[in-house]
Amino acid sequence: MDINGHNNLVEIYKNSIAIIGAGISGLALGIILNKQNIKSVIFEKSSSVSEYGAGISISKNGQYVLSELEILDNLKIISGNPQKAVFFSGSKKITSIESNVVTTSRKSLYDLLLNKYIDTGGEVCFDYELINVNNLNKMVFFKNGSSYEVSHIAACDGINSICRLRTLESSKPQYSGYSVWRSILDQKQQDINFHLGPNFHVVTYPINEKKTSFVAAVKKNKKHKESWYAKGTYDDLKEDIPQEILMKYKDLKVTNEIYKWGVFVRPKINLLFSENITFLGDAAHPIVPFIGQGGCLALEDSFLLGNLFSKYSSIKDIQINYQRLRQKRIQFVAKSSFNQGKLNHLKHPLLIFLRNYLMKNTQIIKYMTNKIWDYRPYL
Repeated sequence: MDINGHNNLVEIYKNSIAIIGAGISGLALGIILNKQNIKSVIFEKSSSVSEYGAGISISKNGQYVLSELEILDNLKIISGNPQKAVFFSGSKKITSIESNVVTTSRKSLYDLLLNKYIDTGGEVCFDYELINVNNLNKMVFFKNGSSYEVSHIAACDGINSICRLRTLESSKPQYSGYSVWRSILDQKQQDINFHLGPNFHVVTYPINEKKTSFVAAVKKNKKHKESWYAKGTYDDLKEDIPQEILMKYKDLKVTNEIYKWGVFVRPKINLLFSENITFLGDAAHPIVPFIGQGGCLALEDSFLLGNLFSKYSSIKDIQINYQRLRQKRIQFVAKSSFNQGKLNHLKHPLLIFLRNYLMKNTQIIKYMTNKIWDYRPYL
């Protein structure tokens, strides 16, 4: 397709912000823009929203945004309600702390965000897979042959962002050295459980009254492909995680919904916009998921960017302030997440002893989490 070409539908969204991707950041941004009577349209490549066996935890910083979006209370009703987080070294308990996170499924969160977006007057175009953008002329081109001129492009299209690839080709994500297993189990669980071990850790938490999210991160030198949909097997999982831990989650043996993917990151998170495109969520800053902040950062991005559109009339002023407000925060969380992976996967007995002693006898867990969770995205 000629990137400069036009069709008879091209001016429908000329005064609208094109949000590429109906994920967490895209839907949240759309809601905020709608509340301020700023026109937007979401283009989503899939035909619907699906969870693909994925859970998500939302800490206080993310809950703040969901409260502003007026969906937090409804999310809590349909989600897990863990009262504490319990930490194990292998299968031996280290300590426990009060829990202050909402644990749920991605689909539950997506559905609430989507319904809120529609209720506030939003429009979603499903089956619109982006294939190209013209950054200078603010044009978006789709696999179905449609193309549109828009007022701005908000790239919320994930780690393999087409928007980013077409404008910043040197910023391709790199393998982090970790692979992650995940599944949703038909198993009731009250608390959040963390199992720390050499070169692995497992996190499980309730996503509602009947189901539990299982996530296992493994240090792997061999690169595994980045795919949210790639299935794995229980036999392969047994090679990565000790049997004594897997036995606590017996539904893993019978479920057909076990997924495995390689975790990719961008080592240098230093550019959040390019001309007429602004990047949010994983399109801007994919990080390792070891402190549960991927979704929360996406919510923070959307809240701040959406409110900047109401404060400034110049796109350049919006982008400069977005970069100013987000860069240090994102870099801090990304570094903290990576360091947490190292702590979770310690192998040396003395270092393991010291880690466990500090976790049990000091306030180090509360101190480290509060540095992340107490953030509020103010302009």
